[in-house]
Amino acid sequence: MWRQRRADLALTLVRGNHDARAGGPPATWGIDVVPEPFAIGPLSLCHHPDCAADGYVLAGHLHPAIILRGRANERVRLACYWFGKRVGVLPAFGGFTGSAIISPTVGERVFGIAGETVMPIPVDGPAAGSVVGPRRAARY
Repeated sequence: MWRQRRADLALTLVRGNHDARAGGPPATWGIDVVPEPFAIGPLSLCHHPDCAADGYVLAGHLHPAIILRGRANERVRLACYWFGKRVGVLPAFGGFTGSAIISPTVGERVFGIAGETVMPIPVDGPAAGSVVGPRRAARY
């Protein structure tokens, strides 16, 4: 129903690791399926952050998240956008996707998602110690 109401909206799916098993979307959905990298101006849209591509890579696959720790050792886990010098990794919003806890480094930019709010998370100032990660996602 959502797609029928937005039939004039062009949609492109960059094929990822799950698409081989799941197959492509039904033709009636009108979604173009392309391999990675898919270039749009200075951007290369990829499923995997380490795809060989020109330009700035925007990718998924990792489903980045951060854990913020408060002064009383309270913790909150947030899905996040994670941007480095050459690669940006986008969050996942589904409940079945899982996530990779990241430990951003100085110079990277992170934007946490809390409900419908997207907020910058400092990684090179006094609050940098509040970002912790028991597992590290791969560096890109």
